[in-house]
Amino acid sequence: MRTSGFDTSRRFFIDTVQLPKAVIPVVGGQTMEFAIAQFWSSGMGSHESTIVDFETVFHGIDINKDEVLLDGDAPVRIDATALLASERLAPAAILNKIRVPYQPIESKLRVLPSNRDKLPSGKQILALTLTYKFKLEDGAEVKPHIPLLNNRIYDTKFESQFYMISDTNKRVYSMGDAYPNSSKLPKGEYTLQLYLRHDNMEYLEKIKQLVLFIERNIEEKDVVRLNFFSQPDGPVMGNGAYKSSILVPGKKEAFYLSPPTKDKLPKYSSQGSTLLGVISYGKLSFAGQEEGKNPRKNPVSHQIAYSVPPYKVDEDKGKASPSCTKTTSFGMKCSTCHQVRDLKIKFLGSLKQDTDEECTEWKKLAASLKSEYPKYTPLLAKILEGLLSQGSVGDKVRHNEKVIEKANEIIDSVDQDELVRFFSPKNDQEDEEVEKMKKKMETTCDQLTEAFYRRGVALAEIESLKQGDKTSALATTLLEDNLKELRRWAGTKSSKCRTLLVIQERRCGRLGTALKALNDMIEDDAEPSKKKLYEQKISLLDEMGWSHLATHEREWIHVRFPTSLPLF
Repeated sequence: MRTSGFDTSRRFFIDTVQLPKAVIPVVGGQTMEFAIAQFWSSGMGSHESTIVDFETVFHGIDINKDEVLLDGDAPVRIDATALLASERLAPAAILNKIRVPYQPIESKLRVLPSNRDKLPSGKQILALTLTYKFKLEDGAEVKPHIPLLNNRIYDTKFESQFYMISDTNKRVYSMGDAYPNSSKLPKGEYTLQLYLRHDNMEYLEKIKQLVLFIERNIEEKDVVRLNFFSQPDGPVMGNGAYKSSILVPGKKEAFYLSPPTKDKLPKYSSQGSTLLGVISYGKLSFAGQEEGKNPRKNPVSHQIAYSVPPYKVDEDKGKASPSCTKTTSFGMKCSTCHQVRDLKIKFLGSLKQDTDEECTEWKKLAASLKSEYPKYTPLLAKILEGLLSQGSVGDKVRHNEKVIEKANEIIDSVDQDELVRFFSPKNDQEDEEVEKMKKKMETTCDQLTEAFYRRGVALAEIESLKQGDKTSALATTLLEDNLKELRRWAGTKSSKCRTLLVIQERRCGRLGTALKALNDMIEDDAEPSKKKLYEQKISLLDEMGWSHLATHEREWIHVRFPTSLPLF
């Protein structure tokens, strides 16, 4: 654009309009009305009529299935026919959502006491509260789905339906009614309460086991793209892949949609869940190659669902390991000895220690098992766990010394060099025996990590009981050496390492470093924040003299950790 012929400033307004090719989904066999109107400010001051010429081109592929359900391993046959003219058949299908079913873990039916909850006929309204639990391994956008009740208000017999999603800290993340909304939840465990009302107890009794579905979007990297074949045996034979063809009007063409393979399913797709998605059969003539592969962006798409089948039963479960063929002097095989040993340890872990008599019996059994299996790490870990679970402790210094003693026994029982060799990058075998050994080594590593952590906590508590706020050079050295060993096995970002770091830095008077480590624990999305961390933060702020921040945290702790859930 060029301007000329003036000697003073000018202002120009430039407006550009582009009308791309518009695509509108239509339904065959129905009347379509097409209306065109001028914009309100168009043609002001003119009495001349406007002539509009437009051209409409209809395309269409007729399919014998409006919704496709994939069940099991068999492919589904789909017949396609061109309606008006030759069309390019280019099917595409993806699964991008998952629905996981849940049964209520608790149901409470009660009569509402208020006179406001009484009908003119005298009948009192009853309320049913169903409680569901679900867990997210990673943050996700979820949406509750109740097929019996959702998307109905005036044609439902139930007076109301409300739900509320909260975490373990009773913090509410989402609320909704008959039209559920999607909400983004971080990693953690959640409770969903469903609230229903009716004046007939029999109706509410029938839905005490109402199934709830939690629907979540599958991340783009985990979206399942389905394959098409020209023959029903194509998925098994691995040939005959179907890509695209030209449909001639009046002539049917069949192709087969294959279910996804097990390795393509998301890791959180449990047995009985349903994967949802869309399928399309044609693409825009002016669309790019990549756009045509996404059925959601194509002109017309249909619903598709896949039911996750039962997983393979572990046939080797409960069988003796083939390598355990030795026999003891009593004629008992090693595999049987190991089973008896594990049952004894399991029984030790089930014993209660609420009274003095129970504690005495637990100590006798623990000593007996320890004399029988003195270097067996799982037994020593179970003994440490039982010692930590004791309720009332008289002499706290003596108790922590016992904790250190048991933790040292676990550490001494583990061959740390063997653990290092096994988890080295060179060990990349993937056979069945290696997988079993890997699980065993991972468990041993967790037990070793727990022992270092408990030893560090006990060392700090003993020093606090003996020295108060002061700290000795010997205790500082022991804490630093223990933390160094813990970092070696757990990593610097683990919650156990950060907890010991906060304890150590606080005792050494480095309050700023302790506060930073504590904030890192609070802001870590790997697990939900705990109330004790915020209470520890308030204590640190008071010790640092930052009273204004401590007051702010005290006020907000009631919001972060409410004492109860709100009423419906």
